[in-house]
Amino acid sequence: MGSPDAPDYKGAAEATAASDAEMLDKQTVANRPDRVNPWGTETWAQEGDRWTQNVTLNDDSQAALDSQLALQRGKSDLAGGMMGRLNDEFGDQMDWSQFGSQQGLEFDPSQLRQRAEDAAYGRATSRLDPRFNQGQEALEIKMRNQGLSAGDEAYDKAMANFGRDRNDAYEQAQMGAVGQGRSESDQAYGQQMGSADYANKLRQNSITEEMKKRSTSLNEMNAVLNGQQVASPQFQNFSQAGRSQGVDYTGAANSQANFDQAAQQSKMDAITGMAGAAGGMFSDRRLKRNIKQIGKLMGYPFYIFTYLWGERSVGFMSDEVNQDAVTRHQNGFDFIDLSKLTQKGV
Repeated sequence: MGSPDAPDYKGAAEATAASDAEMLDKQTVANRPDRVNPWGTETWAQEGDRWTQNVTLNDDSQAALDSQLALQRGKSDLAGGMMGRLNDEFGDQMDWSQFGSQQGLEFDPSQLRQRAEDAAYGRATSRLDPRFNQGQEALEIKMRNQGLSAGDEAYDKAMANFGRDRNDAYEQAQMGAVGQGRSESDQAYGQQMGSADYANKLRQNSITEEMKKRSTSLNEMNAVLNGQQVASPQFQNFSQAGRSQGVDYTGAANSQANFDQAAQQSKMDAITGMAGAAGGMFSDRRLKRNIKQIGKLMGYPFYIFTYLWGERSVGFMSDEVNQDAVTRHQNGFDFIDLSKLTQKGV
């Protein structure tokens, strides 16, 4: 019993590819319709495997398009004429030295505060010194006029009180100088910061103005070029044809191969079942392989062999014995009824 022929997979694949290509060509043709709208017509032309799209505008649309192109060309020429100005403005790098340096504080705030405190204290002591010097001198004269001198209790007490008043006055002057120095340094700091900010703003304004001057021609050129753009008339879109699937010859070949294999297996299963039912006496040469003669029996060649379903056995070949002992089964294969087998030559 032979196996079914293998399908021609290569041929099936080539046929499938050819079918797909044919369907793709049909889809391409379906998506190349001639279209007409108020602005003109759109057609397609094929040469070999190449397509050319042709758009033909009517007279009014063509005239409008020509006018737009001419306007755009004129703008481009005008912008091109500005290149000389651009070269003048951008030919050299900007000279940053013309704007001076960034302004900051011109003093140390702590030193300024100390100077302000010293000045305030100096102003206070310039008034206190003569007052207390004169006061001490007057007090000493008074004490002498009263007959008192240094070492007397009253004299020493009066001078001690005068000294405390003087110390308190100078301490108050010192404290006042600290507050006044802080106030004056804060005021000077604010003035310096305001002056620096103002100078820096003037500097930044000068930089901004200079950069505007340098970019004037460039901005004008961009304004010219970014004006009205040429717009091509558009044709209304349409629902395009989808690609149809070609004939799947490869799938059909696979299905046929699967069917043939199943049929072959079903036939083998049937043979195996019948062999078991008939006691394994099938003697049809077509059901055997590895056939080897081991002798003769009753004058007929006697063999050892293997059935197609894998069973090892010995026996005759149905085509070599007396045919009245051979029966053809409904499946088309022969088996021998050994009870009817006769001696060869009898």
